[in-house]
Amino acid sequence: MSSGDRQAHENAREAEKKKLLGNDFYKKKNFPEAIEHYRAASELNPKELTYYSNLAAVYVEMGELEKAIECCDNAIEKAKEGNYDYVKLGKAKARKALCLSKQEKLDESIDMYKEALLEHNNYDIKQAKLKVEKRK
Repeated sequence: MSSGDRQAHENAREAEKKKLLGNDFYKKKNFPEAIEHYRAASELNPKELTYYSNLAAVYVEMGELEKAIECCDNAIEKAKEGNYDYVKLGKAKARKALCLSKQEKLDESIDMYKEALLEHNNYDIKQAKLKVEKRK
C-alpha cells in the first residue's frame, strides 16, 4: 500500500469517527457540535456522500432549508465525479426533495423524489413522494 493510499485509508477511518460523534450530538439535538463533526468528516473524506446528507439533516432540523439543500447538492455533485453509492445518492436526493416540499415547491419536490427513486427504489421515498403528490 502506497503512502497516499495509507493516508486516504487513515482519513476515511478518522472521518467515520467524526461522523459517529456527529450522530451522537445530532441525537442529543446539539446541532452546532453535530455540524462541526460532520463538516470535519467531509473534509477528511470529501467523496463520502453520507457526511453531506447528515449535515443536511441537521440543517433540516434547524429549519435552515437553503443550507440543507446546499449540502444535498454537494452530495449530488460528488456523486457525479463517479464511483458513488446509489443508495446514498438516493437518500441525498430524497432529503433535498423533503426540503423543497417544506418550501412549498411541490412540483420540484416531486421531480426530485422521482430522481431519488431512480437511484434507490425505496418504500419510504415512495411514500414521501405520494404525500407530496396528495398535498399538490
